[in-house]
Amino acid sequence: MISGILIYNNAAELIISRFYKNDYSRVAAEAFRVKIIAAKNFSSPCLLLDRSSFLYIRKNDLVICAVTKRNVNANLVYHFLYQLTDVFESYFENEFNEEKIRSNFVLVYELFDEVMDHGYPQIVDPTLLQQFIHHGAASKQKKMSTMDQAKQQKEILAKVTGATPWRQPGMYQYPKNEVYLDVIERVNVIINQQNKVLSTYCKGKICMKSSLSGMPICRFGLNDKVAMQRRREARGSKKQVSAKSGIDLQDVTFHQCVRLNRYDQDKTIMFIPPDGEFELMTYRIDKVNLPFDVSSMVGERGRNRVEYNVRVKARFEPYNVAQDIVINVPVPDNTSKVNIKTTSGKWEYSATKSVIAWAVPKLVGGQSVILKGDVELLHLIKDKQWARPPITMQFSIPMWPSSGLKVRFLNVQEPKMNYKSIKWVRYLTHAGDYQIRI
Repeated sequence: MISGILIYNNAAELIISRFYKNDYSRVAAEAFRVKIIAAKNFSSPCLLLDRSSFLYIRKNDLVICAVTKRNVNANLVYHFLYQLTDVFESYFENEFNEEKIRSNFVLVYELFDEVMDHGYPQIVDPTLLQQFIHHGAASKQKKMSTMDQAKQQKEILAKVTGATPWRQPGMYQYPKNEVYLDVIERVNVIINQQNKVLSTYCKGKICMKSSLSGMPICRFGLNDKVAMQRRREARGSKKQVSAKSGIDLQDVTFHQCVRLNRYDQDKTIMFIPPDGEFELMTYRIDKVNLPFDVSSMVGERGRNRVEYNVRVKARFEPYNVAQDIVINVPVPDNTSKVNIKTTSGKWEYSATKSVIAWAVPKLVGGQSVILKGDVELLHLIKDKQWARPPITMQFSIPMWPSSGLKVRFLNVQEPKMNYKSIKWVRYLTHAGDYQIRI
């Protein structure tokens, strides 16, 4: 799969390399160094030279490159490169730079040999690597007897080759078993001058924090339209799931702990979770409930004045509250004076960004806030038409998912311990690319 890994610095010098196959071309590698790194031409993350593909990422002052002659899955290669940087950071006290590599050549080569075998990714979990590569700040092991070392090697072998390398049996014991589930979404919207929605979607992720004893099996379900319809059909019901009660999940990706065969069967997300915090899944939903209704009237009055009337109304329920709202209202570059009044919050004119930053600490559902006033302009020798950039927004709304996604159930079972766990579910919506054209 991957023929080799090369790491360059900003001066286009090859710091270290590790090749797993002999099918690479040194001439192509030199051409990549000259054309991309020396020329600082980073417009494309992938380059084909002499029938060799060079896929690279940049981290701090380094360029980490994977070279291959095969038609590989590019997403898999990039995912491996990012995981490789995480491994190095865990050993270098979260500092991955040229100095750390040059002072730890032996450790870097050891890690290269463990993370990949003959071009195929193997162990890229830092916590697992730290148990048998005892170098660097991440692994400080005490001296052990011969029997303890043999026992540890046996345990490591079971962890590396086991069904759940992310969670080892017999290592976790908590007096209070808890699970925290965070549903975090970012709303992306473009609205034109006639207040018509041109584009809308949200990107979400479900993060989990696990403080569970033993080897628990977690199972949770969402209000996914396909899953709900299958459950109804299994009960003998022919009634279709309505668009209000079900959602359409797209571009779903999961953590490696999720059993994909079970998800394909009935859309149930079943897994043995890693300990601590991790990202369980990501998704995209095209149908979004807009959190705000923004109406704007921006009119140019002659050559030296622009009038503004911007009204923002919260469309969600009164028991939800939006926080940390910032509405960026654009103004012409030749603005000389700003006369603005608002019904709530504070505003500040930024001459460098040519915007009026209107900050509203919180807004209860159903309420409205208004910005009204005008700006005075400097006279220019030659009139230049104002481009009218869009109004942009930032905000956060706790306990209100814009997509309508809901966690329908969350079950935790530990076959041996059979304990009761405490489950917490939290929703949080942020602004992504939120634009209102004027």
